[in-house]
Amino acid sequence: MKPLKIVYKNQKEVHDYIIEKTKYLLKEVKEAYLIGSLASGCFGRYVEEYEGYLGSDIDLVVLPRDEIPKDWRYKGEFHNWYKSYNVREINIENTAHPVNLMVPFNEDIQLFWNKAKELNWKVEKLK
Repeated sequence: MKPLKIVYKNQKEVHDYIIEKTKYLLKEVKEAYLIGSLASGCFGRYVEEYEGYLGSDIDLVVLPRDEIPKDWRYKGEFHNWYKSYNVREINIENTAHPVNLMVPFNEDIQLFWNKAKELNWKVEKLK
């Protein structure tokens, strides 16, 4: 169960800052989609640690351009549709927010779209 989250008041500013800080990743992928709390406007800081962090994670669904880059740290397979990689952290208000890349199995983007429709996710296309 996730702990209580304190949502940042300046969502647009935080969103734009994070997108700017992740632009370098877009060179390594064919497609990229932002989902989760940053896309839906409820990005923030937890009152206690959750999955090793106090900050909300930054979720990007991506299709790599070629091979998975060596600096993407593999975390495992999740929810029967994607492999997860941690690539870095972005600090907001002295809180680390992990950047997680989600690569659909067999790079089948339809797996993502099916899940997004099923769960009514807000999706922002980045590339």
